[in-house]
Amino acid sequence: MIRRTIALLVLALGSGCVKPPGPAEKASDAARELNVTSRYGELSSVLGMTAAGVRQEFVARRTEWGKLVRVVDVELAGLTMDDRDHASVLVDFSWTRADQGILKTTRVLQEWRDEKGLWQLVREKRVSGDLGLFGEVVASLDTTPRPDVQFETRVIR
Repeated sequence: MIRRTIALLVLALGSGCVKPPGPAEKASDAARELNVTSRYGELSSVLGMTAAGVRQEFVARRTEWGKLVRVVDVELAGLTMDDRDHASVLVDFSWTRADQGILKTTRVLQEWRDEKGLWQLVREKRVSGDLGLFGEVVASLDTTPRPDVQFETRVIR
């Protein structure tokens, strides 16, 4: 009898300690899920996380991902809650072009809005770093071999 009472007391007190996630945690989780999933080209599964007005642009900006652009890493660099329903998220992308093999980095600012309990991406823009992540036209590198510019080696006897 005493064991049951203690067990019920522990259950009653322990269940009150669990808090539902707050708006910042929900926004962070949504941003992480969208960016990590789209990194691998799985756009269809995250289109619902974008506002209707930006879906076409979202897909167009990522059409080369997995083909010409390979996203190596995605990291959430910062989150600012403007209010309970609006968040700004800084995302750092490490990526490379398949034809170059040079690691590049780009920082993107994403704006999120809570729409009836579902966080949606409403705007994104590059704020720093390399161009080309979102299909921007960039000059290609000259890959033609160049002659050796070192001085000729001389042997002194």
